[in-house]
Amino acid sequence: MKFRSTSWKHFPPLSVDDSFDALSAFFVSNPEATLCPVVDRRGRPNGFVSLQAFQRIISNPYGYALNQKRGLAAILDRNPLVLELNDDTASVFSSIRDKSDLLTNGLILVHDDGVYAGCLNALGVFHALTEIHANMLSDLKAEIVERERAEQTVRQLADTDPLTRILNRRAFIREVEALIHAQQPFTCALVDLDRFKPLNDRYGHAVGDHVLKELARRLSEAEGCRLACRLGGDEFAFIICDADASEIAARAQSAIVSPVETDLGLVSVGASIGLASYPDDAVDEVNLMYAADKAMIRIKSEGGGIAVFDRRMDLSDMDAQEFDKTIISAVKDNRFQPAVQPILDLRSHSVAGYEVLARWPNSGLKRQPSPKQFMPPVERLGLIDSFFWSMLNQALRWLPDGRSFLSFNVSPSQLTSLEFSDLFLNALRRHKVDPSRIELEITENVLFRNIDTSKQVLGKIVDAGVSLALDDFGTGYSSLSLLEELPFKKVKLDKSLLGKKSDSGVLPKVLTGSLKMCREMNLISCAEGVETSWQLEQLAARKCDLVQGFLIGRAVLCKELTSPSVITQAS
Repeated sequence: MKFRSTSWKHFPPLSVDDSFDALSAFFVSNPEATLCPVVDRRGRPNGFVSLQAFQRIISNPYGYALNQKRGLAAILDRNPLVLELNDDTASVFSSIRDKSDLLTNGLILVHDDGVYAGCLNALGVFHALTEIHANMLSDLKAEIVERERAEQTVRQLADTDPLTRILNRRAFIREVEALIHAQQPFTCALVDLDRFKPLNDRYGHAVGDHVLKELARRLSEAEGCRLACRLGGDEFAFIICDADASEIAARAQSAIVSPVETDLGLVSVGASIGLASYPDDAVDEVNLMYAADKAMIRIKSEGGGIAVFDRRMDLSDMDAQEFDKTIISAVKDNRFQPAVQPILDLRSHSVAGYEVLARWPNSGLKRQPSPKQFMPPVERLGLIDSFFWSMLNQALRWLPDGRSFLSFNVSPSQLTSLEFSDLFLNALRRHKVDPSRIELEITENVLFRNIDTSKQVLGKIVDAGVSLALDDFGTGYSSLSLLEELPFKKVKLDKSLLGKKSDSGVLPKVLTGSLKMCREMNLISCAEGVETSWQLEQLAARKCDLVQGFLIGRAVLCKELTSPSVITQAS
């Protein structure tokens, strides 16, 4: 800040030629002055006489008489502290070494041209310093308020789903953890919308987004539903702290399934809701949401509705927490083992390669868990890297001499790491396996997590000679665009395209179109899930290249095979 008019006084200056009596008159007429400014003929400060010095002189009669004769020149201090009016106050005060001058005398102020402007006495110094501190404090408070406002905005953006403006997964999990930490009983509800994909496909994403926003609003306003959250896609969640959780969930479901008004008319969706309670069903956030998800999956398979988690129905062998502990131990001890399922070449009627599938023999459970049961927890617990490299190394050690290939499924999380390609190729070199004998199966939901990173990772692997196959073709939305973006050599047709002998013929037509597309794009076609002779005949008639399924051969543990020929082949 600059010096303000309230901080200094304009006392009329004296000339160096003025008499001592004029000095006496100055202090009489200006009782607030602590010093008398003395200027030259140009109006610039030549020095000053302090009130303190003046009083010492007049208290001594001899000195007073002497100085009367000699005038102001005899007592003039010619080293005044001179400052310009536009000087920064704080920097001026910090540059003055002897602060006692400020208290006993003060400062002389001048204009830009050096002409006397006024005096800043000790009281003015105090006012100026006080004003500096007040302004600094005001600026600091304003900065703190602005920073808190910015931080609040950032937190809100980080915790809010951008489409629906309710909580996102990150914020919901944090709130659930807080409730558990407070040991407050509650029920976690997971919601999966039914029939939302057909609605989105039929009316477009604009209508679909409108429906999601409206349902989010209804959930956030529903009585008894706390912390409404969009987990992602068409999945929601909320918390119930009241005892009657099922009744509140029923009201929430009723709100969801009520028709939604859109520009194209009324539309509606269904809802499958799974409920799990803390601490009865689980004692931590991961297993609580896992339990609610299991209940939701069960009721969704039954056509939708509301289901409360049931250990007997949703976890046949043990609760989620114990199941997770068993999986962690199994991964650590390499108890998961690779099995291989043969892939038959319909042109040569010989086994062309094998798909590597994970199995959990000797799990110690009442029934051996299937991949659909143990793979989601492996992913959720962050064990997929250890799991994948164990499967890869065991299978590569088994791969016999010859020309047959091994096909591995890649997890979604692995293609988000740029290190994956180097680790994968190093494993092939370590086992002395030709990359041309290895194939990676990729599903489109894997790629859409981060298409740019996936392309970079897979590009390096393909350059080394590894083949790519697009898995589960026919189950997603964007397979055709992926075929153009990545160098796939093979398309694996989902078993849902094969149909049954009793089908009306629609599915075989889709199958015919898919196989024709593969031929026109120079892609190898491979049909999965072949279980009947009729399906095999349909595929052979439509010139499918490769087939696999129970009819061709079941997966067998690698350690039980001394030679690939042990696997049953279709004639």
